[in-house]
Amino acid sequence: MRKEKGIRKKNKTGTKLLGSVFLALLAIVFLGVFLTYNLNKNNKNLEKWERYAIIGKNNIIVVYEDKLAVKIPFDVQLDKETTIKNLVDSKNYEMVIDSINNFLPEKVNNYKVVKYSEISLNVKNARNIPEMVIEDKKYILTSGTQALFSDLYGGELKSSGNIVVDILNANGVGGYARQTGEKLKNKLSLTYTAANYEKNTNYSLIKINEVTKENLEDILTNVNEKYFKIKEDNDIPTLASVVLILGREKDIDFKIDIKGTSDNAKSALKELEGLGYKNVYLKNESKKLEKPVIEYNKEDYYTALKVAKKLNIIGMIENNSLDNKLNILMN
Repeated sequence: MRKEKGIRKKNKTGTKLLGSVFLALLAIVFLGVFLTYNLNKNNKNLEKWERYAIIGKNNIIVVYEDKLAVKIPFDVQLDKETTIKNLVDSKNYEMVIDSINNFLPEKVNNYKVVKYSEISLNVKNARNIPEMVIEDKKYILTSGTQALFSDLYGGELKSSGNIVVDILNANGVGGYARQTGEKLKNKLSLTYTAANYEKNTNYSLIKINEVTKENLEDILTNVNEKYFKIKEDNDIPTLASVVLILGREKDIDFKIDIKGTSDNAKSALKELEGLGYKNVYLKNESKKLEKPVIEYNKEDYYTALKVAKKLNIIGMIENNSLDNKLNILMN
């Protein structure tokens, strides 16, 4: 009788073991099916979108059709206090997308969070977002990002002969818009229209419709104005490639701080003052930099760009805490 009980006990234990193994295998199969289903579902959703962001485990990958994929690491700073990872960890993904859109020339709206599977991307070009290190922190190099998109996603470049520029006089000087237009026409072979703006303005304004980065830089290089703010509203109905509103630029409330201790910093001060820039100050602050960089508020990008061209500075970083001010950081 005891022997029979022992056999029954063994059989019962074996049955339990087989049951556990079966349940484990079933769980693995279910998990595999679940992951495969979700992966296929993700891929199907992504196939419907022309441009989108994938928020992964350590990076965000922004995809533009089959042309370009840009990887943005989580440890990149959005400002001096906040990294992309800080926002991702909060799971406020809409804010994540809004934040990276501030740095991208081409915005995205759709996104997918993919933490535990891989997404295959069929794109012609895959690049890391251009970065720069300042005081041991990584920042997005917006000037490099602009160039990256222009080279790999901008499409065919337009010749300046196909460009139409609306030039609006907002400085009160008679005939000034036409004089500027003739200068651009002679140098760049573009077409222009000249008129008076509805009111005089202190700053100059720029509204961009459709023009390449290279052609826009050529236009700005050949006008005298220095302080351009980006005009976002649509109160000027036009088919022109770009609209220039040329302001007075006198007694302007705009500062340029040059931060550095080297001879290059002192030379930059003299050069900008010689070019007619006002309120330029040298701050004796030592900076740990790989190369000089200009910080700017996004509405002052073209003001910063003109300064960068004059000083042969390539690095530009958006810093929206600045108000009517540029920081030029040098060693």
